[in-house]
Amino acid sequence: MDFDIPGDDNELRTALSDVNLPTLLMVMAQFSGDDRWLTDRFRPDPIQTPEGSIFPDDTGNYNSDIAAEIREEAFELLRTLRDEGGNMPPTPDVKQMRHLMEFSTAEPLEDEFCAMLLEETNFVNRDNTWKPELEKLTGGAAGENFSVIVVGAGMSGICTGIKLSEAGVDYTILEKNAAVGGTWYENSYPDCGVDTPNHFYSYSFERNANWSGYFSKRDELHGYFERCTDQFGIRDHIQLNSEVQKMQFDTGSQTWHVTVKRQDGSVDALTANAVISAVGQLNRPVIPDFDGLETFEGESFHSARWQHDVSLEGKRVAVIGTGCSAVQLVPKTADRASHLTVFQRSPHWISPNKDYYRPVEAGLKWALNHIPLYAEFHRARMIFGFMDRNWPAVPSDPAWDHKDRAMSEVNDMLREALTGYISEQLGDQQELMKKCLPDFPVFGKRLIIDNNWYQHMTREDVNLVDEPIARFHPKGIETADGTIHEFDVVVFATGFNSNRFLWPMDVVGKSNVSLGERWGEYPQA
Repeated sequence: MDFDIPGDDNELRTALSDVNLPTLLMVMAQFSGDDRWLTDRFRPDPIQTPEGSIFPDDTGNYNSDIAAEIREEAFELLRTLRDEGGNMPPTPDVKQMRHLMEFSTAEPLEDEFCAMLLEETNFVNRDNTWKPELEKLTGGAAGENFSVIVVGAGMSGICTGIKLSEAGVDYTILEKNAAVGGTWYENSYPDCGVDTPNHFYSYSFERNANWSGYFSKRDELHGYFERCTDQFGIRDHIQLNSEVQKMQFDTGSQTWHVTVKRQDGSVDALTANAVISAVGQLNRPVIPDFDGLETFEGESFHSARWQHDVSLEGKRVAVIGTGCSAVQLVPKTADRASHLTVFQRSPHWISPNKDYYRPVEAGLKWALNHIPLYAEFHRARMIFGFMDRNWPAVPSDPAWDHKDRAMSEVNDMLREALTGYISEQLGDQQELMKKCLPDFPVFGKRLIIDNNWYQHMTREDVNLVDEPIARFHPKGIETADGTIHEFDVVVFATGFNSNRFLWPMDVVGKSNVSLGERWGEYPQA
């Protein structure tokens, strides 16, 4: 077969200068079937984590001679494939994937984890595990006389539609917004972006080899989901500006009756054999019921409903909250405002990430597009490096004696490293430590990624306030200590109704019981 390996020899060598060598060795071993690439001579150092960070350095730490040898042999392999063609190697099974990954990561791994990686890389199509049985049960007509309503056209709803199309099932996706994309449509605040690496924050069956950054921003992410919607032909199944108000199961007909409010205010009733909820959890903004809020004379809005027609240039701006969204939007907001005040209820652990604004190198894009198997192995190593490698710092150790500050010795080491990072970032303003240092263990809440937030807290035109908000005034906010802070604009980065699952939809089951009533205000497992 022919391989899509463009360019002349010089371009090929240039591209190879940017690739990850442990990943490249996996490609070479799988293509050649030669395990000499998996011997001690080429064994990478274990993946390292720079001090104070959870984000790995996975370069392998090769000396220059070994690195040059790997690149030269890879060049010869790829030149041969480019000029003469060849055959794709067999898909690795669990045993081979474990062999490759254990060498590449210098870590022992379980078969179960490697089986998952085969699915996440799309080496194995997980749908094939259930499709044969379904076809056997339905005589190959799984979708005949059966329809599904999917609620939500975000990341999960789009994926659901794609898979229902592949299964031949009739379906309709109802989306309350004017476009697909869910979170990446609704959130458009300054510097909004993903805090999971792009190269595995994407569908396993539709990897994007051309992300511009390692942690791309909102417009690029939204564009990816728009493209998937068109590429997989599901747009005709989507009804936009259609908000589900109620879903009730009819025991007589064994169907769901779904009430939908349209953009013009009209209400329709739809029926389906099954309903799939893909509404997400963090999309119904919460603005606390502050005393006097209605008297505030300035502009105010929630971060997830950013009002782009409100200028922040030269304004006195307040941001209420210090969660993920608040941390992302603060630096660029500070750059626009004449003065920024951040109101904090409690500090969070914020991890450094030197790659947060790093553009993807041209050579890596080339490798992901043109080196066979590179994208698959790249994704597998990223999943390990950014996710499962951090697990030892998460569980609580029953024998650990210092539960007031950490859950285990490993967790405590991370706490010390992050504490040092905070101190370093605050520089000569160490008095801010008492405001910035959390009093709970690392991973007790979602870890936030630093985008120079601490450095912005040290600016003369930025103020971090940890006094509780007492009330709003026409000109601003009064804190519990009696101080009145005047503002032109208030941004509520105050989170979402995360505990109200499926709300405000009313979902009524076969016992004529509403899920909202059954679950109550604070549902727990």
